[in-house]
Amino acid sequence: MLESLLPRTLYSILPNDVLEVRLRKGKRLSYLSLKGWKLSSHRISDDEFESVLMTATDRSLYAITEKLVNGYLPLPGGIRIGIAGECVMDGARVKTMKYITSLSIRIPHQIFGVSNFIEIDEYFKQNLLIISPPAAGKTTLLRDIARCISDSGLNVVILDERGEISGMNHGVCALDVGENTDVLYGFPKEVAYVNALRALNPTYIVTDELSGESDINGVLRAFYGGVKVIATLHGVDESALYGHFAQLKDVFDRIIVLSKSPRVGTVVKDFSR
Repeated sequence: MLESLLPRTLYSILPNDVLEVRLRKGKRLSYLSLKGWKLSSHRISDDEFESVLMTATDRSLYAITEKLVNGYLPLPGGIRIGIAGECVMDGARVKTMKYITSLSIRIPHQIFGVSNFIEIDEYFKQNLLIISPPAAGKTTLLRDIARCISDSGLNVVILDERGEISGMNHGVCALDVGENTDVLYGFPKEVAYVNALRALNPTYIVTDELSGESDINGVLRAFYGGVKVIATLHGVDESALYGHFAQLKDVFDRIIVLSKSPRVGTVVKDFSR
């Protein structure tokens, strides 16, 4: 998918293990690989930038206004493009975006077995939280955990609002999330938690990037209802569980902290509470 999205002048620069590509109009191409960030010598031309934008939007920005308002575009294969530009307001409502100047292309990587150290089997019964800074491998680890739990015979429901865990597109998961997994794609979190608990009878709920009150309330509702939760949270260590997240301190039995140093996905701490 990445090869069809990028002009050859850009694609040929990238390594095989590329995780994220940053395109900024008139500025140098940068990318993230397993070795970290690199700034190339190639400067993005207006034609290259517009080519990527038109391909990503199927040549029609007007057809994807709602997605522009959300600040990102989901593409097949689990690729997500974050967008920066000028906001257009309609009263108090964000109407759309114009004069797009930056694209952040996130490429999901499936690494089978990356969660083996967790020792998941049919008897695995933990509420687990993964804490890491952005782009440190937490979604890759989360995906493999979901797959292993699911393939051990337990029912898993993934709350995949942006399609980053499953790579869901038009009802098809581009990434392997397990044989006993149901995916709620595109649902707002407050709706997804309710639907999962009421209708899908999960043993585990798996969700990425806890953020606001809807996530906290959903995790607590699952916990008190006897459903296990595997989730991720932005932070550098367990101190991320502060403020309103402090309500979740008694929920998670195990916390894993990831770092980008010395390489993406490094486990710096793994402990039970």
